[in-house]
Amino acid sequence: MSVIVTNAKNRIAYTVVRSLGGKGIPVYTADFVPLSMSFASRFSKGHFIYPSPFRDQAGFIASIVKNARRLKAEVLIPVFEETFLLSKYKDEISRHVRMAVPDYDQVLTAHNKDRWMPLARSLGVPVPRTFAAAELRKAGPEVAALTYPVLVKPNQGGGAWGIREAATERELEAILSGDTWFGRPWERFSVQEKVAGTVHCVAMLFGRGELKAHVVYRQLRDLPFTGGQATLRVSVDNPAAVGHLRRLLERLAWHGICQADFIVDEATGIPYLIDINPRLWGSLVQGIASGVDFPYLLYTLARDGDTSRVDGFTKGVVTRWVWGDLRTFPEALKSAGDKMAFLREYFRLFNRKTAFDDLSLRDPLPFLTFGLDFLAKMVGQKTIHPRSHDSLEGVWE
Repeated sequence: MSVIVTNAKNRIAYTVVRSLGGKGIPVYTADFVPLSMSFASRFSKGHFIYPSPFRDQAGFIASIVKNARRLKAEVLIPVFEETFLLSKYKDEISRHVRMAVPDYDQVLTAHNKDRWMPLARSLGVPVPRTFAAAELRKAGPEVAALTYPVLVKPNQGGGAWGIREAATERELEAILSGDTWFGRPWERFSVQEKVAGTVHCVAMLFGRGELKAHVVYRQLRDLPFTGGQATLRVSVDNPAAVGHLRRLLERLAWHGICQADFIVDEATGIPYLIDINPRLWGSLVQGIASGVDFPYLLYTLARDGDTSRVDGFTKGVVTRWVWGDLRTFPEALKSAGDKMAFLREYFRLFNRKTAFDDLSLRDPLPFLTFGLDFLAKMVGQKTIHPRSHDSLEGVWE
């Protein structure tokens, strides 16, 4: 069955395209950005442009339906936040093309920290102490007796958007003194005590409340460098974190993909749940390289209504997002102890032990296309740190 993959501009979609196209499945790619990396892939049978799902939701839905019928596509795999919109209109979309996505209320529960945190606590899942930013602005941060440093974080969001660290009560008061934060009302933000430790991520695929597959990995380097999207990671085991996410998703009777971030406390080893992504995630290639082909499993789940179970995954597998990792170079070099050893590791792009999100010698044009799009954004925005393309930055309700 042929498949449509949305959000073709990013490496997540490209990972899906490589997985399915490499198995001979006809793949059509789609986005609202003409210079999308997956459009250039040898595994993309064709592509189309849809209206931005963030500016024209009705136009986006209509375009998906029209093109699914035109291409006679049987399966739709949404990639990023457009997943939430497609979930919202799942009944309408499913009359024309098959998907494996949770119900919209489940998506909102998993995407909103103020909804999943109470549920997690009720299930015995450790979460850092967290307070509503709007309430702290009224009562003053001293009433919470916070342990510093703390993080100001959006209740919805991802990729380190809207996050700022405050090392002292005075710094937090200065942040909270503004009328808004990142141009958004304070009701959309929380203040969370920072847990010192390493980030372990757990990704799972569920079929109607039943766990089908999972993988765990540790973030080794991030963009931004002080914490954000993983640019370098390694697959590891963390049974406690796996158990926590599994318990939560079983309670939600989850159907589809989900990924969560945990901070493993360096003093106690306790994994604290800090974020949930009810969609495909940036380090998707980690699962494939570790023996869990999430894109194909998700495809068969949508196609057949069920998929095979995968028990376990390979530990010690390293994966890398090249374009993202190159952007971390100045800060990574500055923090490195042995500069020469770091340089040898950093610029060793090709070896049999590392899999890449965005770089393939068999399919090089997507990597170059992403670079051209990034350069175009730099020129258009007149900055070396351009904003990502149009998005609502987590506004779903």
